Amino acid sequence: MSGRDLSGQLRRAAVAALLADPGVAALVGTRIYDYVPAAPAYPFLRCTTAIASPWEATGAVQGSLVRLQFDAFTKDYGHASAELLAAAVVTALDEADLAFPEGSLVSLQWRQTRLLDDPAEQGVTHGVIEFESIAAL
Repeated sequence: MSGRDLSGQLRRAAVAALLADPGVAALVGTRIYDYVPAAPAYPFLRCTTAIASPWEATGAVQGSLVRLQFDAFTKDYGHASAELLAAAVVTALDEADLAFPEGSLVSLQWRQTRLLDDPAEQGVTHGVIEFESIAAL
C-alpha cells in the first residue's frame, strides 16, 4: 500500500481553525503551541501527537490516516474549565471541512476526550482531545 503523509498539512489547518474559532479564542486567545513555553499563561492548548499511516482508496486515491491530539491545560481546581476548553476544541474541529494547500480532507472525527490531574503541578488539569482523520490527494 502506498500513501502520502499529509499530517503536517492537517496539523497546520487544525491549528488555524482553532485560532479562528470564536469559542476557542475566547478561552485561550492565541495560546496554541507545538511546544510549551517556560512559563505559560493558562489556559492554553498544545498540538502534540500526529500519528500518520498510509491510506489508499479505489481509483489510486492516496493519502493518510492521521490521529491528531490536542492537549488542553487549565489552572483551576477541578475539571470544569478543562471540560469547557475541550468541548470548544471538539465543537471547532469535529467534522470540520479544513482547507489544505495540497489534497483534501476526507473526514475529521472526534474520537475521545480524557481529563487528568497533572501530577507535575497542583491545580492543573490536563485534557487530552483526540481526533482521527483521512486526508487524500
